[in-house]
Amino acid sequence: MAELVSIRSSDRKGENIELEDKIATQVAIENPAYSNDNESVESTPATNGDTKSSANNTTSLHGTTISFYNIKYTVDTKVKRKKIEKEIVKGISGIFPPGMNAILGPTGCGKTTTLDMLADRKDMSHVTGDIMVNGAKKPSNFKRMTGYVVQHDVVMGLLTVRENIYFSASLRLPSSMSSEEKAQKVDKLIDELGLAKVADSKVGNEVVRGISGGEKRRTGIGMELITSPHVLFLDEPTTGLDASTASSVMQLLH
Repeated sequence: MAELVSIRSSDRKGENIELEDKIATQVAIENPAYSNDNESVESTPATNGDTKSSANNTTSLHGTTISFYNIKYTVDTKVKRKKIEKEIVKGISGIFPPGMNAILGPTGCGKTTTLDMLADRKDMSHVTGDIMVNGAKKPSNFKRMTGYVVQHDVVMGLLTVRENIYFSASLRLPSSMSSEEKAQKVDKLIDELGLAKVADSKVGNEVVRGISGGEKRRTGIGMELITSPHVLFLDEPTTGLDASTASSVMQLLH
C-alpha cells in the first residue's frame, strides 16, 4: 500500500490549513448550514436553492464539520487457503472544517476507500475508528443527508440535461413536493450551474453527440445538489477534464 500523504482545506476566505495527520482521498465538501449538537437532525428540503435543517427547531449557519480518528478499513482475503483480514486503510485521522476540503495522495493509497468510509458507502462492519459530525456521533441517516459524485459520470446519455436532473429530483425529493415545485427547483439549479444554454440538449454518449465534458460533469454534480445536501462528496471531480474545464468545475464548487 502506498504511503498516505497530506490534507489541505480552504475556507471561503481562501485561507489554507494543513493538518499533521496523514490521510488520502480526493474529496471536495460543500457545506450548506446544518448543526448537530448530540441531537438527531432532520433535513428539510428547500425550494429556494438553500439548504435548511432543524435541530431542536433551530437553524445554524456554522456549517458541517466532519472529523475522524484512527479509522481503518479491512477486507477478507485468502493466503494459501487461510482466511485473513487485510488492512486497506491504516489508522488515519483528520478533520474537515466547513468549506471546501481536498485530500491528496498517490495512486493506490486509499483515496476513494477513505472517501467511501466517510460517506457511509462501505460495509461499516469492516470499518473501525470514530467518525464524528459536528462533534457528535454520525447520525444514522447521514447517507441521506449527503451527496456523492462518483469519479466516472453516471448521467444518462439519451436524456437531456434537464431530464437527467429532473429524474434525480423525482426519485429523491419528498413526495410532498409537487411536480411543479420540483421542476422549478430543477430550473433554478440549472441556471446556477451555468447549464441554461444546454438544458434541453442530450447529454450524449459514444454513439450520440452531446454536451462537453465539463457540462456533463456539472450535470452529474447537479443530480446530487438537487437534494440540497448538507455535505457534498466528490471523487476526483476533475479527472479526464482539460485544465480550463477543470478550473471551471472547481470555480463552480467554490
